[in-house]
Amino acid sequence: MKLKNKVILTLLVVTGFFQKITAQTEFETWGNLIGIRTDQGLHGFNTSLLLVNEQKYQWPTRKEGQKTDFKRDDETKIFSYEMRNIRWTQTIKSLTTHSVRVQIDFSSPKDTLIQGAYFRINLPQEFNNETRFEITNPESLSALDISSDFDNTSYKAPVQAVSMLTKKRGIHIKAKDQTELMITMGKDSINPEFGLNFAIATGSLAAGKTYSNTFDIEVSGEPENAPVALKLFPEQEGNLFEGIGGNFRLQNPKNDPQVIDYSLDNLNVTWGRVELPWKLWHPDLDKNPKLEAKNGNLHPKVEASLEMARRLDKRGIPVILAAWFAPNWAIIGERAEGVNLDGSRGNQLDQSKKEEIYRSITSYVEFLKEEYGVEAFLFSFNESDLGIDVRQTPEEHDQLIRELGSLFKNAGLNTKLLLGDTADANGWDFTTTASLNPESVPYIGGVSFHSWRGWSQKNLLEWYDIANRVGQPLFVGEGSIDAGAWRYPQIFEEPSYALEEIRIYLKILKFAQPLSILQWQLTSDYSVLSGGGIYGNDDKLKPTQRFFNLKQLGKTPSGLRNIPVTSNQESVTAAALGSKERGQYALHLVNKGGKRSIEVTGIPSSISAFNVYVTDQNNSFKRIKKVQVSNGKINLFAEGGSFISLFSVDLK
Repeated sequence: MKLKNKVILTLLVVTGFFQKITAQTEFETWGNLIGIRTDQGLHGFNTSLLLVNEQKYQWPTRKEGQKTDFKRDDETKIFSYEMRNIRWTQTIKSLTTHSVRVQIDFSSPKDTLIQGAYFRINLPQEFNNETRFEITNPESLSALDISSDFDNTSYKAPVQAVSMLTKKRGIHIKAKDQTELMITMGKDSINPEFGLNFAIATGSLAAGKTYSNTFDIEVSGEPENAPVALKLFPEQEGNLFEGIGGNFRLQNPKNDPQVIDYSLDNLNVTWGRVELPWKLWHPDLDKNPKLEAKNGNLHPKVEASLEMARRLDKRGIPVILAAWFAPNWAIIGERAEGVNLDGSRGNQLDQSKKEEIYRSITSYVEFLKEEYGVEAFLFSFNESDLGIDVRQTPEEHDQLIRELGSLFKNAGLNTKLLLGDTADANGWDFTTTASLNPESVPYIGGVSFHSWRGWSQKNLLEWYDIANRVGQPLFVGEGSIDAGAWRYPQIFEEPSYALEEIRIYLKILKFAQPLSILQWQLTSDYSVLSGGGIYGNDDKLKPTQRFFNLKQLGKTPSGLRNIPVTSNQESVTAAALGSKERGQYALHLVNKGGKRSIEVTGIPSSISAFNVYVTDQNNSFKRIKKVQVSNGKINLFAEGGSFISLFSVDLK
């Protein structure tokens, strides 16, 4: 065996290191662990399940990288996966205040030859080249035990337990059954990026046989809980933030109404997005859809969507229309189901019928205005960059904006087109052609992306620039973080999901500066409520942590604009808003670390105090205290894993 740099390897017998009471395991929505939260804070690390085939190609569990299922049995979390016909099950259970147990089960439906299936743990950067490894080996090792299978492998041998120790922290792993461990290192000599790969199975797999092992993971020492320094720059007022919005695409007639009622009655919804059910509005090209509707031939789902738009409009909530499915006569070829043979999705519109297409869509917008008294602010095809379900090229998107926008205007409609409305934040280049076309820009009324993926700072700044380029507000047309979570909906009630979702919203708010973030959805689909039969849960209908996150963010006073805020700690994400004219300010922050003190400076002299609210797994939009401003600064204490908001006004 070999080890690089200054890493010290100690072979010893490790005794049990567990006590009673429980810690909180935090994980990604698809099940990769991101750490263990104790009373001291979050002890971070990252795990994955890794399949390596005979040619050494690697398939780790990752976002949308495998079929995932999730179930919760009391405090036990169970993730199930299918990956290349291989089946994994990962069961997570807290043991003590500092430890969790992870059981891995692995099987193949047929005889298969692989290099290996592994439980992988990647250590954070603080585990640098001075990290000490204490490893419990079997009594004897052979030369074959220490051969290497992975590139950059520094150590390979059978182990029973291993501890990774720095001056401040420790991570201790004990396997139920002795197993092969390979430790890999990156090329950086100072921060080598250690990966620990525990073998679950290697070589020839017997059909139907289950390979298993259980790992007890304990953390020790002090996590990073350094004091936080936030600084506001109130003189630099940016784009307006009007608050949260919601999607109201009706898909479940039984469960949608109760969720919509509760959401509209208890949340400050400022924008609404409703489906234009185009396929059902105009199924027959030879018939006039407006005339058919006026004669009573209106599909129930179309009528429900029209009524939903009217309901929002009566509450003073502006309406955005989005179309998913086109009529059969308007698309090229057979209707797509899932992924096409060429890897694309959805259907392109038949450009030979574009005039009929434009008139058909216009007829719906006119009918909504004439018969229901609602003039939609914006229209788009949902995620047409991806093909969910109409697929467009950037040039076709530009053409639609220019030509349909002109037709709307000539029909006396004020409805404009929404630029983008892309499947994620990575899709900003889809908007370039239209955003640079002076003939299209007059018909653009807003810009939109969906927040399922790609929320890097670079991408968010691209969207900020695009909206400023066309001089129109930016929207997050669909807000959330895991588009596949409908398959394992119990994840929506996990504190990890709730905290990460609101953290991403604050990051978007800080860098992209949208006018509104429209939650997907405020119906029973991806619901922010639980019970009432939603996802089979027959308990009493009740709000979840995600609901209170929205309520707290939605309480931002109207008329406030984004202002810069800096943070000296990456584990705290903050967004600030204010208005010198109104004399009001709000600061939102997510603390993913542990308990810590926070100092906020740069507060205008006109502000004397802030009301502090918190939402976490123990508090639901709870007013904690009122802190007084002194010499332009305040000091407060933040709980770990919390969403905290400070308002300079008393909330009603």
